[in-house]
This record gives sequence, structure tokens and C-alpha cells, in this order.
Amino acid sequence: MVSNDIINRFEKDGAVCIRGAVDNDDIKNLLSNLDLLINDDEDRWTTNRIGGFSDRHLWPTMPWMYDFCAHTKLPEIAGLLMRSRTARLFFDHTFIRDPGTSHATPWHQDQPYWPFQGNQIISAWVALTKSNPFSSGLRFIQGSSQWRKIFQPTAFGKDSASSKFLDESNDYEKMPDFDSKSDEFKIIDWEMEPGDTIFFGAYAVHGSTKNQDKKNRRAAISIRYVGDDARWDPRDGTDPIIDQDKVSINPGDPPFDDKWFPEVWSRESR
Repeated sequence: MVSNDIINRFEKDGAVCIRGAVDNDDIKNLLSNLDLLINDDEDRWTTNRIGGFSDRHLWPTMPWMYDFCAHTKLPEIAGLLMRSRTARLFFDHTFIRDPGTSHATPWHQDQPYWPFQGNQIISAWVALTKSNPFSSGLRFIQGSSQWRKIFQPTAFGKDSASSKFLDESNDYEKMPDFDSKSDEFKIIDWEMEPGDTIFFGAYAVHGSTKNQDKKNRRAAISIRYVGDDARWDPRDGTDPIIDQDKVSINPGDPPFDDKWFPEVWSRESR
């Protein structure tokens, strides 16, 4: 499933789509549990992404989410793509957009928002329903991860941690308007079936359009993993869902905290 050609393409483009990375039964079980969660707890419906559901970091309290993150093929694929000896689980993030949702996700990188530094930081964006750019599927700027450039982050909601980071990041270059520069940059995207998974690095510039499908919701989950060279960096403005007060490691340390960043794959265990 992960050939040298696929690894090389991931490193060159910053993102690669692995077909059928997750089995259909695992997709159905996850969707069933997410629907129960949504119906049981309406407070989990997002307030600043109207027309959809968003929740994250469920794995510490939801065994079914941990099973999905740790016991599918995802951590192995992530570790191999990173060329890492191990893969540790960071957090999960679910995105569901209702039919005809007007909200779009602007171009951004993940690295500025997260309390880690390093090259071996990867996301696995799993399609839980059919997905394409028309229905708010992910789009990427090809090769942007190789720039090793951090653009000024976008605040996702006025009360988000990124709002603070945005105020303190004036030294970063403003995110270009890539949609108006299609002759200069190549945008890559995929038609996806449930179980297909996009793996992409933390420096890859990506975003999505609104869900223009008037009949079907778009559901996806993104699992974040870190590899050997990741270092803990809880700087101001990063996602506060896991902060220094919770972990047993210090800034600059590898993520050797099995409570918050459990090892879910290693080459030795293959």
C-alpha cells in the first residue's frame, strides 16, 4: 500500500491520496458512533462553522475513537510516509458539513496552530462519505510543504487560540491568494470514496470550498500523528487542547508522554 513511489510523491507534493486505506466496516462503525454523539449532545455542534458539526480530541474519552486512530492501517501508513521509526497519536478532528453549507475553509497550514516543531508531523484526512472539491473536499497547493515557509495563520473563529497567534504573527508572510494565481501554482485535489485517505504534512498549504452539494453531507475525520523528530513546543497561540500543564514533558522534548501522545505504531512491531 505504501511503495517508494508513493513516499516520494508525498515528499514532493506534500499530500498523497491512498485509496481504501480504511475498511468499509470501520467507516460505518465510526459514522454510527459519531451520529450517536451528535444526537446525544447538541452542545457539540460548532458555533462558528455554521451548517456543520466539528469536534476534536475525542480519543482520550471515547474508546471507539481510539480504536479507529490506533488499530486501523492509518498509523502504519503515516509512519512509513514520514520515514519515521514510530508514530504517536496527537489528536483526532471530525468535520461534517451539511448539504449546501456556505462555509469554506481558507488556505492555511497546520503547523502554526500546533504545539510541535519538526518535519515528521502528518495528518490522515479520511473520507467518511463521498468527497470531491464540489462537496468541500480538501485542496492543496502542490509542493508547498517543500517551501518550509510559515504563512500568517488564519483565525478560525474570533475566540480561537489562533486569534491570539494572529495578533503576534505580523512577521510572517501573508497567505497568498492562490485562487487568483492558478497560473503560478498548481492546485491538486481528489474524487474520494469512503475510506480513501489523504495524508499530508503540517507545512502543506490546504483548504476547502463550501459544500455545494444540495443533497448530501460531507463527513471526514483528520487524525494527526507525530514521528521521531517532533519536539514539544507549546508556544503562545497554539491549540490549547493539550497544554504544558497536562503533559509530563518539557519544551524541546520528544513527545514521550504515553498518556497524551501514545505510540500507536513502530517498525519493530511490524
